[in-house]
Amino acid sequence: MSSGPFGAPMRLARRSFCAFGVLAASFHCVPAAAQWLDTAMPNVAGFRSLAADAQIRELDALLKQPESSMDLARVKLAIDHMIDPGIDVARTLAQLDAMANEVRKLYAADASKQTAVEALRAYLHGPDPQRARPFHYDLDDPSGTKVSNKLLSTYLRTKKGNCVSMPILFVILGQKLGIDVTLARAPEHLFVKYRDPQGRDINLETTSGGFPRMDSSYQRDTPMTPTALSRGVYMRALSKKEAAAAMVETLRQHYYEKGEVPRALAAATIMLEHSPNDAETMQSMSYGYWLLEKKDFQSKYPNPNTIPHELRPYFRDLQAKQALWLNKAQALGWREPDRAQQDRYRQIVDKARSASQ
Repeated sequence: MSSGPFGAPMRLARRSFCAFGVLAASFHCVPAAAQWLDTAMPNVAGFRSLAADAQIRELDALLKQPESSMDLARVKLAIDHMIDPGIDVARTLAQLDAMANEVRKLYAADASKQTAVEALRAYLHGPDPQRARPFHYDLDDPSGTKVSNKLLSTYLRTKKGNCVSMPILFVILGQKLGIDVTLARAPEHLFVKYRDPQGRDINLETTSGGFPRMDSSYQRDTPMTPTALSRGVYMRALSKKEAAAAMVETLRQHYYEKGEVPRALAAATIMLEHSPNDAETMQSMSYGYWLLEKKDFQSKYPNPNTIPHELRPYFRDLQAKQALWLNKAQALGWREPDRAQQDRYRQIVDKARSASQ
């Protein structure tokens, strides 16, 4: 972790590295989104207007739905539509229903859930001689760095996915088929948790064909602190609300890339309201406040001593919020990604890319 001229940590926004594809305290102080929009940092340009921001209000309403009536397909597509208004939500929903019906035809009506899971895995990832091009891992953008590649419509069109789009599609179709599946987290990674008829939770890694993967494999390839595991930051089956909140990460990334930092912070706040131990979103909050400091102070006042007195409370508030959210993430066991681990992953991807050519 390096520091800027003001001593503020220079951190990267969360991105998904999908490292598997080719082979503290209580945080009840997280404010409700509406309250936060009305009260947070009134001297930051853009924050007050967020109280009437259509996308932020729609996002807040999406995640406030009761879990009993929440449809993850509709949630994902509503979020994606905020990023790309050209997405035909109704058409894509119909396509997902048609896909689920195709999978149902692959097994008998009285078949076990395990049979249904295997049919879904084969339908999406093969091998199936009747489907020449199953869905597969995108070796051109393996880390999912491009927002457009995390959209469900992109995955359905190109059949090339990452550790955001691939597990989300599997979960959406699985839930339509009545299979007990949901999302789960590893550091900078999403995967599928399937509960079998015996009540056992089984990891399914969609970036490597949807096959089972042991907990120890994730913990080896993306090291997790004991604190993060004990606090349920990683390796835990997410509730439907938490899964919906995880889908917002792509929208948050989109806002950051467009320079809409207040919107990104509002999206992160809504995520934490429904997924309060999401340490990576806490780190992203810290990053957002650092971006505001960089824009409003570092670019204008290279020497902090020249900051006008009337702006210093705002400056101190930005730095305090950076420390607050980073400390909360670290208290939950979050740590900076390991550079050597990322280098190893890139080598694996390069090797796989060469072998596929």
